[in-house]
Amino acid sequence: MKQILSLGLVMIALVAFNPFLNAQNKTGYVSIDEVVQLMPDYKKATAEMAQFDSALQINYGETLKELNRQDSLFKVDSVKMTMATKTAKKEQMKKLLVELQGYEQNYQQQMQQKQEELMAPVAQKANQLIADVAKANGYGYVFRKEALVVSPEGDDILPLIKKKLGGTVAPAPKPAAK
Repeated sequence: MKQILSLGLVMIALVAFNPFLNAQNKTGYVSIDEVVQLMPDYKKATAEMAQFDSALQINYGETLKELNRQDSLFKVDSVKMTMATKTAKKEQMKKLLVELQGYEQNYQQQMQQKQEELMAPVAQKANQLIADVAKANGYGYVFRKEALVVSPEGDDILPLIKKKLGGTVAPAPKPAAK
């Protein structure tokens, strides 16, 4: 019985003080949003989003300008128009108005779809970068910083990620001991 007890204590000591086992229990955290914003692809994607937004705005503005132009001409010339011409002009303006309403309704949807299309690959690369940095530095667990309300001590791995991306950053301070 003494031997089993001694063997059990030795096993517990080996597990508790084995640096290889403890290395995989390092805990870290990172702001994924900050990592995404550091990615070179993020700047490219935001520039493309701005261009897409600008194109939608220009198209909307041109259609609105055309509707206002046709409305002004209709008000001036409607007295001289035949009934058939008036009806045709009103139908053209209705069509433009419906088109404008469609722009307004679909704008947010189009922007959201474009954002998902452009940002999904950036987010995937950011997640892979986080996983690579965590693995290279012996982190067994890395949590999303924004999701933590209460947590045990850990390391912010953002400086390690910045270093891997080529930025020079001072190491983050260790959390205070409890």
